[in-house]
Amino acid sequence: MDNKTVQKNGDSEIIPVGSDIKPKLTISEAEKLAERLYGIVVKDIKEIIAYDDRNFIIQEDKIIKNPIITNNWPHGYVLKIVNAHDSKKTSLFEAQNEALIYLRNQKIECPNPVANVYGKYFSVEKLNGVDHIVRLLEFIPGKIFNQVPKSNYLFFSSGEYLAKVDRALKTFHNEVYLTHRTNWMLQEMPQIKDFLHALPDHGRKQIVEEVIEKFETKVLAHIDDFDKQIIHGDYNEQNILVGPVRPNSDEYKVTGVIDFGDTSLSPVIFELAIAMTYIILDANDLAAGGIVMAGYTSIKPIPKEDLKFIKTCVAARLCQSLVMGAYTYTIQPTNDYVLVTQKKGWPILEELWKEKFEEIDEIWETAADNYLKQSTK
Repeated sequence: MDNKTVQKNGDSEIIPVGSDIKPKLTISEAEKLAERLYGIVVKDIKEIIAYDDRNFIIQEDKIIKNPIITNNWPHGYVLKIVNAHDSKKTSLFEAQNEALIYLRNQKIECPNPVANVYGKYFSVEKLNGVDHIVRLLEFIPGKIFNQVPKSNYLFFSSGEYLAKVDRALKTFHNEVYLTHRTNWMLQEMPQIKDFLHALPDHGRKQIVEEVIEKFETKVLAHIDDFDKQIIHGDYNEQNILVGPVRPNSDEYKVTGVIDFGDTSLSPVIFELAIAMTYIILDANDLAAGGIVMAGYTSIKPIPKEDLKFIKTCVAARLCQSLVMGAYTYTIQPTNDYVLVTQKKGWPILEELWKEKFEEIDEIWETAADNYLKQSTK
């Protein structure tokens, strides 16, 4: 869910409530951008629904020689047109491209940026009178997490792969991240107070207010004590690439990760909590989080004293996603993508917060122990 609404940066202002920052362009205009900037004669194009950006999967007409991209990528490309607000932060996109190239050199499967006619990995283009960053990435073929049957092995593999990503990112540095802020960073979660008006249900609003208070007093009060590094920040069911464990197998493992729009300098436990949140949602099962945690900590251990904060962080991410999704829908009522979390999210939040909060650590530990005992890995 990249580059989502209402962002705050070290050198920019929060978007005014009600701003619609999504790029305004037609598919035909997207085709022309691909040809002008990247020499691509489009054979096929389709849009991928996104939060505030516009993303298009493009297949090139290989019969016509491309004067700009001389090494044709056989699987196609993703043309990304960034929202008006994030497009002001060119240094952030330079940092993101550096991170992608760095990770690929570390053998992490992630999108590869493509240079344009100017020899740059993005350009700023004026579309309908508004400046937007335009970039191109090689499309990675395969399936994503939410398209395949779930298994405990897939949950464990999800945690393992994210830990490998973070192990690689541990040695990646870019000064842009020292001041970069977005209210999709988990440490900015209390900002959702400004958007609670989007929740008509008073019971749900009360839960969110309780979670904010606990997150501020129990987690943020200790934030200086946590290990921090650059993290992916949005390891969700639509950003995780998977492939069969063996040819013709109906069991899957994680093979890569996409969408680095929410990379930030943040506590490592926030990375794990965000991943657990989305996999719990996709599985519709709180216990799945324990298996994700087991996979992650098998590669990148986390101090036991830090793990006690995870349950509050998961509750906080649920609230963040639910409130921001509800708010964004008030601005973009035709964008069903922003409601992905809502159907499963509220029941899961209520189960975690009102029924199982005191015992959830034990539930996660038991799920992890049972998996590890039964695993045939």
